Amino acid sequence: MPKLLLRLLVALIGTGLCCFLLRGPIYRSVVHYEVVRERGAVPSGIQAHGGKTPPVADIEILIQAALDTTSAWLHFSTGKVLSDPRLLTAGSPANCVGYSALCAALLKSEMGRSGLTARYQVQPVVAQLFIGHINLHAAFRSPFWKDHDIVRVRELATGHCTYLDPTLYDASGIGEVRGIAHNTPAPHSE
Repeated sequence: MPKLLLRLLVALIGTGLCCFLLRGPIYRSVVHYEVVRERGAVPSGIQAHGGKTPPVADIEILIQAALDTTSAWLHFSTGKVLSDPRLLTAGSPANCVGYSALCAALLKSEMGRSGLTARYQVQPVVAQLFIGHINLHAAFRSPFWKDHDIVRVRELATGHCTYLDPTLYDASGIGEVRGIAHNTPAPHSE
C-alpha cells in the first residue's frame, strides 16, 4: 500500500508541475479573447527607465519588458482607479484598463526609441473572454466585468496580431493570449 500512495503522490506532483510549466499553452488552448472595440490613442513619451537603457530592436524583448514593468508598477484593484498611463506611477492601483493603457504606452515608447514604430502598431483594445462559444462575461451581472482590456500588437506588413493581457500576466505570468478580431476598424498609421 505505501508504494501505491508514493506513486500516486509522485504522479500528482508531476502532473501539477507539468500544468504549472505549461500554463500558458494550456490557457491559450482553452480560452480565447474576441476584440469588440479599440480604445483611444496610446500616449507617447512614457518610459520605464527614463530612456537610460539602450534601444532594443527585438519586439519580443520589448513586449516582455513592457509586461514586466507594468506588473512591477501596478497592483490590481476593483475600486475607483486611474487609467491614464501618464498618471500611473509605481505602486498605483489599476484595473484592466489601466494595465493595458500603461503596457501599451510603455511598449509604444520603447518601440519609438528602437525605430520599430513603422513596423508595428500598438493598441489597447476591449475584448471578451470565451471558452469555446461560451462568453465568460455573461456569467457576471456587474458592469465592471462586462469586458476586459488587453493590448494588440499588429505587425503592419503582414497584419499578424499578438495579443497581450497585462492583468493576467501580473496574476499568473501568462502574458500572450489567443485573440480574435471581430468588427474592429481597419488599422491606421501611428
